[in-house]
Order: sequence, then structure tokens, then C-alpha cells
Amino acid sequence: MPGSSKPLLIFDFDGTLANTLETGVGIYNEMAGDYNLPTVTMAEVTELRSLNTRALLDHLGISRLLAVKLGARMRKVLHDRMSEVEMIKGVESAIHDLAKGGYRLGILTSNSADNVRIFLGRFGLAEHFSFIEAGVSLFGKSHRIANVLKKERVDASEVIYVGDETRDIEAARKSHVAGLAVCWGTNGREAMLTEGPDYCIDHPSELIRCAKEFEDGK
Repeated sequence: MPGSSKPLLIFDFDGTLANTLETGVGIYNEMAGDYNLPTVTMAEVTELRSLNTRALLDHLGISRLLAVKLGARMRKVLHDRMSEVEMIKGVESAIHDLAKGGYRLGILTSNSADNVRIFLGRFGLAEHFSFIEAGVSLFGKSHRIANVLKKERVDASEVIYVGDETRDIEAARKSHVAGLAVCWGTNGREAMLTEGPDYCIDHPSELIRCAKEFEDGK
């Protein structure tokens, strides 16, 4: 909605809106043997959340190229298991509040658009998101954020990118948009703060407060 005075909030999907962590760990463990990678327990995952994205991949012995290949394969399997994935507790209410407040919402994800639509449809939230930018880019998330800004004809100063990984906040910074770190997903608060996010929250109910603060200060 070009010309709207309300900020645009662009959400990451996995770990930010959808609680794909446990399902994703299960899928990863099923595939780990094919790539001579170590399996992980949920207890180990809790400890690994303190690592930033690069350190996590290094810890598991996953190269950047392998991460792309493994991610693509995992997304295909996840498609068949989307019915098992629940929404992060509190997110549904937070999205309704943001939509009621007139904020523009979109999704940028490396997951597939079909997976996202299936998920949003289950929870009756599809109407609140004006776009789903899905897939993987060789140029990284910051490049994809820039593409979204161009498509939506919105200035970076009017945008918040919401994500659960350190690389999300890094991408926000490179794109000159505000970065909102959520601490319930892949990376915990300790790791997220290392990227210097503009906002850092522990519960979805805080999203509306951040959006209002951003709107008042922009």
C-alpha cells in the first residue's frame, strides 16, 4: 500500500511465526547420516541456541553450500509435515492486533510459499499478510529485503524486519531497515544481542509495542 503512513513489518517464517524447530530437528536428524553429520537432541539444541548462525553451522560441520542443499531437501519434507507444525504461542493474537492497528504485514522466507499458505490458512491469518516472498537467493537475505522494498515501493525507513536468527538482524542492518529480534526461535537472546538489533523481545505480545514505538519515532 504505497503512501500508507503505517510501517511495514516483514516477518521471517520458520521459528518466528511457525514453531518448526522441533519438526525441523527431527527432519535434520533423519538426513544427517546421508551427509555424515552429527545428530542432535532437543537438549543439545537448547544449548546451541546461544550460538549465532555461522557458529552453529561450523559446530555441526555444515558448509555454506551444504546448508543450501540440506535446507532445500528439508523444506520438501517439511511440506508433507506442515500439519504437525504449530504456531508460536501468542503469535496469532499478536498478528490480529497488528492488523487491527493498521500495520502492513508481509513474509520473507526461505521456506516455500505453499508451506506458508498452508500454515497461515490453518490459523486464519492469510488475509493479514499482503505478500509472501519465498525461496532462496544466492545473494542472501539483505538482497531479498531490498527487492521487497522495491516491489512494495516503500522506503527502508518505514520497515521493520522481524526474525529469530542472528543472520536476520545482520540482513536488516545491511538493508538499512530496523531489525526486531525475537528470542523464541533458532537463536536465544544472548546470540541475538550480539547483532545489535533495534528491538529484542521475548514474547509475541511485545510486537505491537515495538511497532508503535517505531511508528512514533520514525
